[in-house]
Amino acid sequence: MSYLVTIIAFIIVFGVLVTVHEYGHMFFAKRAGIMCPEFAIGMGPKIFSFRKNETLYTIRLLPVGGYVRMAGDGLEEPPVEPGMNVKIKLNEENEITHIILDDHHKFQQIEAIEVKKCDFKDDLFIEGITAYDNERHHFKIARKSFFVENGSLVQIAPRDRQFAHKKPWPKFLTLFAGPLFNFILALVLFIGLAYYQGTPTSTVEQVADKYPAQQAGIQKGDKIVQIGKYKISEFDDVDKALDKVKDNKTTVKFERDGKTKSVELTPKKTERKLTKVSSETKYVLGFQPASEHTLFKPIVYGFKSFLIGSTYIFSAVVGMLASIFTGGFSFDMLNGPVGIYHNVDSVVKAGIISLIGYTALLSVNLGIMNLIPIPALDGGRILFVIYEAIFRKPVNKKAETTIIAIGAIFMVVIMILVTWNDIRRYFL
Repeated sequence: MSYLVTIIAFIIVFGVLVTVHEYGHMFFAKRAGIMCPEFAIGMGPKIFSFRKNETLYTIRLLPVGGYVRMAGDGLEEPPVEPGMNVKIKLNEENEITHIILDDHHKFQQIEAIEVKKCDFKDDLFIEGITAYDNERHHFKIARKSFFVENGSLVQIAPRDRQFAHKKPWPKFLTLFAGPLFNFILALVLFIGLAYYQGTPTSTVEQVADKYPAQQAGIQKGDKIVQIGKYKISEFDDVDKALDKVKDNKTTVKFERDGKTKSVELTPKKTERKLTKVSSETKYVLGFQPASEHTLFKPIVYGFKSFLIGSTYIFSAVVGMLASIFTGGFSFDMLNGPVGIYHNVDSVVKAGIISLIGYTALLSVNLGIMNLIPIPALDGGRILFVIYEAIFRKPVNKKAETTIIAIGAIFMVVIMILVTWNDIRRYFL
């Protein structure tokens, strides 16, 4: 049963993170008028799909990401060229609505035509010799029209609906929106947790055994008001004061039953591992703070949690990238789907609150990792847009596509190596 719970939790976490990321791309793409033929969660063979308007929504077998396929985002060429024989479906205005490329269809009242001239981007027309009268005709292509092949519809994208022909600013927004939506999701989750759990105060809820607070006689219900020379009004002040006092002997003042008492103690130094490449030194008294539920403090606390988590993850990513050049890199610094599954298995055992917190951090991590300037990632593609904005011309399309393809191959190789390393670490 525990394996089933972990699998369900993993699917939910993966699905939410990828859906939010890809929806960010699609949201801004559609606002910019870019046609999005497909919105996919996962990679590989299609296991479920449905169409809404001009977009086919698919769920694919392999949980290794997702994508939004945008018109004009590659070197794809229209499947029709002069000399080909195709069939066309016309509307009442005698405009082409469907260009049929094979016999796997159920359309009635169609015309066969040998294509002589065609334009699918600007003027939108097909000119050719029709079979029914062996005469040359010129047909306009409707604004909403489709290629039909193997029973599937692919909408024709005029030039103004293609990613490649948009200005740099909408391109940038479309590419940056994926990570941005991951950051927004993380922020919402952190704020939601703060509202649910409450925000910590300087009042003691529980004292840890064999820690300075217990040894000094501090009890549940005591309110910390001063550490050394530093006044305390909220729990964040406790951490700030201890960071300055460190492990030096100091006076702690607290309120108990309306009276102020003071004790002398020495904060305990602790080391907490944040990621595989970073750790944090903290000084603690050894107590769990009581929480309070207010209207606005959770928003502030959620923002702080988001900023702290983002700072830690950003530092870890920078450290990992630096280690590539300093010789300290290890695949143990990375987690693929198998590693994330293992982490989810551990977090699920701690409860739903821990899983939500982990999802928030994972969302931040996904956003930051996607901004690394590797061609196949959002960050790499943003560099191409910045180049276009500076030099007032896009990167050569063939060169860009080749570079992105090389980057994609590199990412696939890295993913395979990381996955094998995760399997070896956790299951062998």
